[in-house]
Amino acid sequence: MKTTQIKDVLSSIKLGPSKWELDTIIWHDRLSNPNTLVNFLSRIEELQEILELDAAQKTELDNLLELLDEMEDSDVDELVNRNENEARDAFIEELAKVSAIEVLTGGKLSFKTMNTACKLSPNDFILCAKRTQDLINSIQGLAIKGETLSNDVAGA
Repeated sequence: MKTTQIKDVLSSIKLGPSKWELDTIIWHDRLSNPNTLVNFLSRIEELQEILELDAAQKTELDNLLELLDEMEDSDVDELVNRNENEARDAFIEELAKVSAIEVLTGGKLSFKTMNTACKLSPNDFILCAKRTQDLINSIQGLAIKGETLSNDVAGA
């Protein structure tokens, strides 16, 4: 690289999280978790209120506005108007995911996760435990069969 190229590189590089990162990692559950949706919309408002955005903030706002535009009104309405059973199912699914991750990475549930699970009704506890086991079995099944995503994983 030549020193004459520095200005071109600096002006063309996009700082801040990519649209993919915002969509897949940071705001992934904005249509299934009301708290995340509120935080997502609040972040857009926060950035829009800044008079002079730096390059990273501008990129982030542009990406967030694209994600907002891609959201269907019906999906938002569904989340806003979901009933108690739908909220319960979403909570159990999220708890099962956390439980599966903890078991797979540490071999046991954390005190906090187990404490939360124990607050569930007996039927919901069983449902959560079964869903946790399903997730664990699915992931272990991939490893046992030798299936891999390595061609799709960065750096693999």
